[in-house]
Amino acid sequence: MQPVEERKRVKELIEGSTEAFEDLYHRYRPLIYTAIFKLIKSHELSQEIFQDVFVRIWNQRDRLDPDKSFKSYLYMIAQNLVYDHLRQLTANRKKLDTFKTYYLKTSGNDTENALDLKETQAYLDKILEQVPEKCRQVYILCKLEGRSYEDVSKLLNISIATVNSHIVKASRIIKKNWKSDYYTLILFFYIFK
Repeated sequence: MQPVEERKRVKELIEGSTEAFEDLYHRYRPLIYTAIFKLIKSHELSQEIFQDVFVRIWNQRDRLDPDKSFKSYLYMIAQNLVYDHLRQLTANRKKLDTFKTYYLKTSGNDTENALDLKETQAYLDKILEQVPEKCRQVYILCKLEGRSYEDVSKLLNISIATVNSHIVKASRIIKKNWKSDYYTLILFFYIFK
């Protein structure tokens, strides 16, 4: 995209033009998605982070400077989100390892394990009630049943980007409402076992 054309589209975006947003989204998707994928090596995660880049662009459009390179700004946001994700992943792995060690040491009773799992499932179900129906359905299919974004896209006749948007929205609601580190660790163990 020529600098003059990019500047015009960014100005339109700042004013709230969804057409300009979609144009920039589709124009920069191959570049930004590829850059993210090189670092993450996961199509689903790369798609999720790419979506987050543009959610951030839309939410902060009034802060954009049309005289600065939009592409560079996208790369900077993408890089920051990837690093945030990697830091969070490292922290989660440490928590999960700690929990697994603790769980394996303290849980010799199958009945107790079954009750913990049942309690965790009930807690998650309660939180999932707060998630909009379509988001909840997509989250359950992808995260709890382990189906791919592509499978869910075909099953529900929605785009993969829409599947990703639902996952992002549901995940945010769950994270926001999950009250205990103990339950978080149990959930990690439950989902990733």
